[in-house]
Amino acid sequence: MNCVRRFALLFAAAAILIQSPPTSAQIITHERTPAGLAFRHVHMPEEHAQALYFAWKDTTAGSIAGKEALPTLATALILEGPRGMSRSAMIEDLRDLRATVNLGATVDVTQGHLVAPPEKFADAGRLLARTLAEPALSTDRLADIAKSRAVSSRQAEGNPESQAQRLLARLMIGEGSYRSYATTAPAIFERVTMDDIDRWRKDVLVREGIIVVAAGPLGATEIARTVDRLFADLPQAGKLPPPAKPILQAPGKLVVLERPVVQTIIAAGGPMALAVTPDLARTQLAVAALGGNPSARLWKAVRERLGAAYGVSTSLQPVDLETRTLVIRTAVANEKAKGALAAIREEYARLIAEGVTDEELEALKRLFVTSHRDRLRRAPSVAANVLTQVLHDFPDEYLASYESRVGRYDRTAVNTDMRATFPKQPLTAVAVAPSADGFAADCVIRSPDELARCD
Repeated sequence: MNCVRRFALLFAAAAILIQSPPTSAQIITHERTPAGLAFRHVHMPEEHAQALYFAWKDTTAGSIAGKEALPTLATALILEGPRGMSRSAMIEDLRDLRATVNLGATVDVTQGHLVAPPEKFADAGRLLARTLAEPALSTDRLADIAKSRAVSSRQAEGNPESQAQRLLARLMIGEGSYRSYATTAPAIFERVTMDDIDRWRKDVLVREGIIVVAAGPLGATEIARTVDRLFADLPQAGKLPPPAKPILQAPGKLVVLERPVVQTIIAAGGPMALAVTPDLARTQLAVAALGGNPSARLWKAVRERLGAAYGVSTSLQPVDLETRTLVIRTAVANEKAKGALAAIREEYARLIAEGVTDEELEALKRLFVTSHRDRLRRAPSVAANVLTQVLHDFPDEYLASYESRVGRYDRTAVNTDMRATFPKQPLTAVAVAPSADGFAADCVIRSPDELARCD
């Protein structure tokens, strides 16, 4: 066999492997522990690590004014370790077990995970169980953590990128807890007490309503024992505050914050009129066509044609579990900032008017499928993705059907969805620039505190 033919056969074999999805990572079974806790199980016998992800829906941050940082500080304090063990000792034990644990919170979800080699998984689970049920909860450490977060937030206020993003969030999200959370107001970290954390633990970290997903080489029976042990000492049920929904607004204004900056920072966007469904990828394809990669329209307009920036990011930003905003961000040369902003508006209007092309769509669909396959190759990523789909009440076959679902989206479907869900024009925009001259701004401020007069 000559070298050319051998190479051709090897290339063809590799292509077949690339086209074959990792189906074993997509089979989800529903299991129940001896104590009655339900969990999803994905058996990945070839994996080297066992992952367990868990979450509670939590209305605290979005519903209790002044306590927006409570879940964030509570989870950070709990992760300091169990009673009778120092933080450093816990970290050393985790290293010995080659395990990682985490507990954190967003505005509406408290989530944790445990990842360890299968032979160490049960021991790591015992350590995490102690941490959840009997955290040390040091008052001094709470004060240190709260102070550190508040200081970081204040420091970020001096960063022009952070200023632009926070100002845009203030323009798009109505006054209330969701705005305070999204803008990371420093004061929210100073209003949380140890009594708040103790009540929060008893109301949120409970057995009722917990979502548990396991992925890895261990069988369902072994996982069930660890799940029971992990949550055995938590209260059965708690009482959450009534949920509140964020108030979104689209003023469509351009606000310029004048301050000396090396580059002008531009942030633009608006609320999305979408429901988070298994067809969210249809909207994400249109977002990717607008910006986020070197072949996207905004990259070509702002970076290649104008030469004003190194790149442009375009993303769907969560406000709560079911609400998204479209946000465009870039840092551009000061002398080209007005042209960059005009280009962003023009490309956005052109995309809405003309739609995504067949060529753009097919290239993006290939990228989405490749990314999806990558997410299904490791147990932690599989567990995290299954947990997300359960939080959104997606069907069990969502991961397995993702490729075929994306493959069915045609230009008409994507463009119809885009025009129904994308923010109306004009986009709301913020520029942090040395001068507002030439921007035709609706409002010019010299301090973030002046934003209120731009209403």
